[in-house]
Amino acid sequence: MRDFCRGFPVRVLCISIILAALQIGLVWAGGSASESGSGADANRPWIMVSLARDVWSKGGGHAFSVIKEMSGNPNGINVHFSRITPEFIADTQPAFIILSPQGTPWCRYSGETGIALQNFLWMLPLLAEEQNIPILGICGGHQALALSFGGKVGPIRGGEDDCLPYSRDRQSGVVALKVTAVDPLFSGVDGELHIRQSHYDEVKVLPKGFMVLASDRLCPIQIMRHPTKPVYGIQGHPESFSGSRPDGRILLRNFLDIARTHNKGVRQARPQISPQAFLWQDPLIRFRNEALIK
Repeated sequence: MRDFCRGFPVRVLCISIILAALQIGLVWAGGSASESGSGADANRPWIMVSLARDVWSKGGGHAFSVIKEMSGNPNGINVHFSRITPEFIADTQPAFIILSPQGTPWCRYSGETGIALQNFLWMLPLLAEEQNIPILGICGGHQALALSFGGKVGPIRGGEDDCLPYSRDRQSGVVALKVTAVDPLFSGVDGELHIRQSHYDEVKVLPKGFMVLASDRLCPIQIMRHPTKPVYGIQGHPESFSGSRPDGRILLRNFLDIARTHNKGVRQARPQISPQAFLWQDPLIRFRNEALIK
């Protein structure tokens, strides 16, 4: 090879051949890794919305790391809900959105933080239904998703309008969930799921049109889905899986596959998101969760 590459014209030809070979190798390697993403989704940013009251949470950081590795897409953005604006979404054009876990009672989001949360909740239905962005809510993100679409959230064994003080009732540890509906989210799952749980609140009232996909005795609305969009809520922590308990990993992998397929079809056929798409908000949305603003 060293002798072959002597001389300027020959050297250029040599470099061209080497680059072509490398390119073929990269395409071949990328095409064989289904879990690492492909096409535009491999480079399009995705967003983890931190729902913690004080900007960040340890649980949200762990979920971000797991999804970043599973998606094969390093272009994840971990951003607090107070920074989510129509302009930010238009600039980012996210492949999907993850609503993070959080451990603070919703009634403690007051003042400016409560207003910022309300603004974000108003926006979520538009992101899902008008902009067709796949969304997954995890634990507190599951509850936020329910609130944004008109559902109710409250303490386990409490009322839908209760908040503090919490009782001792808490769901924790690995819980067996009964799958109650057929859905692509459960591809590779056989009848029952085992997902780690850690929560005091639960979804009390299912948003209108949403479907319950999995349930258990203590918290009947464990996994839910939007009626027509790739928008899911999981009350447990699918990011906390292990080799002997892989169900959470399966759910995350399936959601990423659902989002990728959706983006290749529906979203490639639509124009990109612009801030103007949010200007016609349904005024009824703003009255759905007024109790969050104190």
